[in-house]
Amino acid sequence: MNKRLFGLCAVVIAAFGICTACNVEPDVIIDINSPSTAPVPTVVSATNPGLFTPAPPTEPPYVDPTDIPEITQAPQLDYSVFNNCAFVGNSTFEGLYKYGVITQGSFFTRVGLNILSVYKQTTSTGSIPIIDELNTGNYEAVILMFGENELGWPNLNTFINKYSDLLDDVWQRQPGCEIFIMGIPPVSESVSSSSTTGVTNENIQLYNAQLVDLATRRGCHFVSVPESLMTSNGALPPEASSDGLHLNLQYSKLWADHICLTVMSVLR
Repeated sequence: MNKRLFGLCAVVIAAFGICTACNVEPDVIIDINSPSTAPVPTVVSATNPGLFTPAPPTEPPYVDPTDIPEITQAPQLDYSVFNNCAFVGNSTFEGLYKYGVITQGSFFTRVGLNILSVYKQTTSTGSIPIIDELNTGNYEAVILMFGENELGWPNLNTFINKYSDLLDDVWQRQPGCEIFIMGIPPVSESVSSSSTTGVTNENIQLYNAQLVDLATRRGCHFVSVPESLMTSNGALPPEASSDGLHLNLQYSKLWADHICLTVMSVLR
């Protein structure tokens, strides 16, 4: 064997020996492009945030303005709302202007007035039936106070029917006016328990329920009795009246304020 062939064989034998020592199969292909060292990790710092990108801030959820409840304040009392109103009724109404609680508007009242005598009786200074006093002006609203002097009537339906007729006669004299039907205030517990003429709080509640129905049916406005005029059992507070029937100045003012707010809610 010549020296050149011998050298070549030696190289082959040496290479084979190296592969055997490394336990590498001869037919395994080694990628020479693979990195010889592991990649250096990237250091994340305040000045080098790396690949992390924070999510953009989210906007607050949309709220429909109509879903936000409005905060409303109680309306300010304005008694000038009565400037173009007519008050028609019994002695309970008389106390409002005699005490000077309501000085606006026109009062056509009389002690003992009821749903029938309004067609015959005059005011203490008048000369024509009270119902016809409504022909003497042009009123935006007519406020009616009846029922206390009719509590002793044997038939509640008769009272309601006559009241309905009165509404027609008011509109005949004041076409297009707003009509307010007053609820009947309670009487004191002592008056209610001792009455022999039907003036009881039980009857008053029955009458008021029918007056609510009448106002609804006829397109009028019912003026409820404020809670300030009632005790927990529905009677007039003892300190509200000297006779258990007619309101004193303090409670007349509470009642007038309630009437004012009710009328304002319609006219203003």
